[in-house]
Amino acid sequence: MDFLCRNSIILSLLAVLSTNTQTLNAELSTCGGNAQCVVLEDCKGLYNPLTRVSVQPSVLGLLKQLHCGFDKLIQPMICCPPVLSFYPETSTSAAAAFDREAALSLLPGPMSCGIDRDDNKIYGGEETEIDEHPWMAMIRYSKSTGSGFYCGGVLISSRYVLTAAHCIKGLPQDWKVSHVRLGEWNTSSVVDCFMGDCNEPPLDVPVEDIVVHEHYAPNDGHQQNDIALLRLAYDVPFNDFVKPICLPTDSSLARKTFEGADMEVAGWGKTETSSTSAVKLKVRVPVVSNSACSQIYKLSDRNISEKQICAGGTSYQDSCKGDSGGPLMARDSTMKWMVLGVVSFGPSPCGYPGWPGVYTRVPAFVDWILSKLR
Repeated sequence: MDFLCRNSIILSLLAVLSTNTQTLNAELSTCGGNAQCVVLEDCKGLYNPLTRVSVQPSVLGLLKQLHCGFDKLIQPMICCPPVLSFYPETSTSAAAAFDREAALSLLPGPMSCGIDRDDNKIYGGEETEIDEHPWMAMIRYSKSTGSGFYCGGVLISSRYVLTAAHCIKGLPQDWKVSHVRLGEWNTSSVVDCFMGDCNEPPLDVPVEDIVVHEHYAPNDGHQQNDIALLRLAYDVPFNDFVKPICLPTDSSLARKTFEGADMEVAGWGKTETSSTSAVKLKVRVPVVSNSACSQIYKLSDRNISEKQICAGGTSYQDSCKGDSGGPLMARDSTMKWMVLGVVSFGPSPCGYPGWPGVYTRVPAFVDWILSKLR
C-alpha cells in the first residue's frame, strides 16, 4: 500500500472530525442495520478504492457521515455496510459510490435515451424495422486474415458502448477490436431503404479505449463479470438511426428479479438456418427465475449467480453466436427502453427447448459502469 496515500486519507479525515471524545464514544453504537463500526482500513470495499483516487471533499463528507468513533483515539472508525465487503467490485469504486451524480451527467438524459418508434410493434426472431433499436452496435475486429463483425454491443452514451467481456478477452491472439458500427440495419447494402424509409450510411467509429471488468476471467466456465465498455474515439451524433439506450440507474432495479417478464433481444447473429443474418433481427424471450436456471445449468456444471439473468428456453427463440455482447432489453414505466442484460452464453444449439440463455445482469453493474465513464 502507498504510505503517502494512506496518510493522506487518514489525515484528511481527522481534519474534518472535531467532535469531542465523549460524543465519539457515544457514537460507537449508532451504526444501523448490519453495518459494523470498524477502523477505516478494515472496511476494505471502501478503503481500497480510496487509495487509488484523490480524496475529494464529497468523499470526506460521506466519511464524516459514516464516522462512528476512534480506535484508541487514533484511528478513525466508520460504519461499514456489509455490501462494501461482499460486493466490492460492483458497488464501491470511489467514483461510483461518491461521484455518482457527476458520472450520471455523462449519460444522456431521460428525454434522450431509450426512444424508439417501435410503437406498432436472432434466433427464431423477426426483422426489425429500419429505425428500430437504434442503439444496437456491431463490433469490428481486425485480424491477420482481414476483418469482420463477430460481436454486438449497445450504445449507452455518445462515447460508450456496453458489451461482453468475452468479446474482448480470450480471443485468438491476432484478433483486435478496431471499430464499432452504429446505425446499421442491413449489412448487405450501404444505404438501407424499406417501404420508402431510408437510413443514412452507418458509422464506423474507431475504438479509443477498452475497459474490461477487473474480475472477469476468460477461462471461467461460469462467465462471471462478463461485461466491458468500449470508449469511442469521438462523440457520435445522434439521429433517427443512432440513439443511446437507457441504463437502469434506479437503485430499486438492483434487487428486482424480473421473473416472468418478456424482454427483447436483437442482433445479427446466427439464425435457425445456421447463417448470420444480414438484417437486424429481434425476438421476445421470457425471464426465467435464477433458481430454475441454476438447476438446469447444474447439468453442465455451470453456476448461475445473482449477477446474471436468464431468459428464453423456448424452442427456436434465443440469442445466438454473433449476438454476444448485445442487449437484453425492456421498457420502463415511461415506455423508454433500458438495457437489463448483456448476452453472455447459452445452450448449443441455440434455442434448445428448456435451456434459457444467460445474460450478465446490468443492474448489478451500474455503479461499475458509472465509475469507468470519463
